[in-house]
Amino acid sequence: MRRFTIVIAVLFFICIFSFPALAWQVPDTGQTECYDDQGRTINCPESGEHFSGQDGSYLINPPSYTKLDESGNILSDSAESWSMVKDNVTGLIWEKKTNKDDVSNYVDPHDADNVYAWYDSNPQTNGGVAGLYNNGKNTEVFIAELNSAEFGGFDDWRMPSKLELKTIVIYGPHSPGAAINKSFFPNTQYGSHEYYWSKNSSAANARYAWYVYFYDGSDACDSYGEKEYDSRYVRAVRGGS
Repeated sequence: MRRFTIVIAVLFFICIFSFPALAWQVPDTGQTECYDDQGRTINCPESGEHFSGQDGSYLINPPSYTKLDESGNILSDSAESWSMVKDNVTGLIWEKKTNKDDVSNYVDPHDADNVYAWYDSNPQTNGGVAGLYNNGKNTEVFIAELNSAEFGGFDDWRMPSKLELKTIVIYGPHSPGAAINKSFFPNTQYGSHEYYWSKNSSAANARYAWYVYFYDGSDACDSYGEKEYDSRYVRAVRGGS
């Protein structure tokens, strides 16, 4: 049992921290608890003590966000209305979702209930499989609409990579359905089968693309959906590297 627990822990941290070289900082995971070799919660040990060196002992690049209005102007944290969120650690700017009421509204591309098929017509970036056009209800058209409208004053919105989506996952203690900062990212879909597309195709099979889900954050490393069948949620991003 002890060996099994240690192996699981190692795999968990490899999943979270297997970042390639980045041009921007990686936010802290939010993990604040420490464990012994039986998986029991303990006080985080000091350097040199048994089980020292765990993620919960360190706070590096703590998550920090800024609300932005429809023109990209900075708002206070207490603002009740905003259009975008800047991640102060990575520099990425994220679209805010609206109107989470279980009713899709494709006239409003920011509607939290809209789902899209994965579609990328560019053979240089689609992994060899373009996906499903789905009568225009797809990720490529969604991004094109934001850029055509110059949402927030910008025309360089894009689909996020899996890595970029993982930077806004909270890996520390939280109740299910809260693996993201709800104060800055309201209207996020949290259901146990509600996922957000990334732009990345699976290297093992290009018929699939990776997605991240914010129900508990634990599946962010090993989840992918079928391009020519599944429709999922999308959150646009811009900036960063």
